[in-house]
Amino acid sequence: MYEQIKQLLQDGETLAITTIVSTLGSTPREVGAKMVVTAAGEILGTIGGGCGEAEVRRRAVEAIRSRKPEMVKVELLDDIESDSPAVCGGVLDAFIDPWNGGNGGSGGSGDADIALKLAIELEEISKTGNAAVLASVLSADGFDDIAPGDKCLVRNGEVCRGNIRNQELQAAILKEAAVRQEREDCLRVALELSGGRKAEVFFEVMVAARRAVIVGAGHLAIPLVQFTKILGFHTTVLDDRVIYANRERFPNADEVLTGDMAETLGSLEITPQTYIVLITRGHQFDEPCLRAVIHSKAKYIGMIGSRRRVKACFIRFRDEEGISEELLNRVHAPIGLDIQAESPEEIALAIAAELVKVRRGGSAKSRKETM
Repeated sequence: MYEQIKQLLQDGETLAITTIVSTLGSTPREVGAKMVVTAAGEILGTIGGGCGEAEVRRRAVEAIRSRKPEMVKVELLDDIESDSPAVCGGVLDAFIDPWNGGNGGSGGSGDADIALKLAIELEEISKTGNAAVLASVLSADGFDDIAPGDKCLVRNGEVCRGNIRNQELQAAILKEAAVRQEREDCLRVALELSGGRKAEVFFEVMVAARRAVIVGAGHLAIPLVQFTKILGFHTTVLDDRVIYANRERFPNADEVLTGDMAETLGSLEITPQTYIVLITRGHQFDEPCLRAVIHSKAKYIGMIGSRRRVKACFIRFRDEEGISEELLNRVHAPIGLDIQAESPEEIALAIAAELVKVRRGGSAKSRKETM
């Protein structure tokens, strides 16, 4: 989206970026969802559709003309009898933030130079998959130098772009941004500063690219790579057999590596955004690979195998190598959710679903069971 925003700004277009900053009850889109509105009322993205989105779009066009940010409350309860699938019965707050691509305007991203520089930086972050936090002021009380729409971009614990110059507020933003980055959640936060001053700030978290490392390039890996790519993972396939690990079999993978699987796996950079899937052709390969990563910071480690084989492996790791129960409990084995999968495609789906469960913190229950 930021690539299109950058282009619009470079073309001299003034636009409004509307962001869902909080929700109550069931809503069609999550906190952080965005919609870009041009002066002509054209839109890019969605915050849920229906009458609520139409009203936000109308108000966004007005905000572009006035050059003033605005908070809009959308009550989906009013439209509960509608046939629209966007109607969920909840309430959401959408912050409308004008970004000026031409001359004129004041405050927030109304400054054309600030808006374009932010858009360029955000586009680069989006393309490279780096982590960052965009903090936007929603309201400010007691400040002479802060206004709604002011913002700063935080990367690597430092402010790298923006127009928030108040040092105390900047320090509070940096502290909260670190928390939000660690928890990977966008949040509307009320910050209290000295002298009774208050600022409400929305923290938009851009998480570093998630990486799926699939060890084993057999039949199961083919549909699994398709699923991980659809889900937005940077996907690496690793095997020690060139006849299996090649571009012809995995044209959509970001990387296809060949070599000793445990040794190569141990040489990769593994971060809290890494999801490791061990689906080699036998336990004699799975176990050395697990040994290479069990102490890592990986978000997810899953290993294929029967319950009997997994239990035997864990006993060896615990009794012979002194690996703690805490570390063993991190391993999702047997791998995947229990959906009675049989075919490679179904097993791949069960594994991909477990990756999403770990990423989102879901229960993996049928939605009907949670009603």
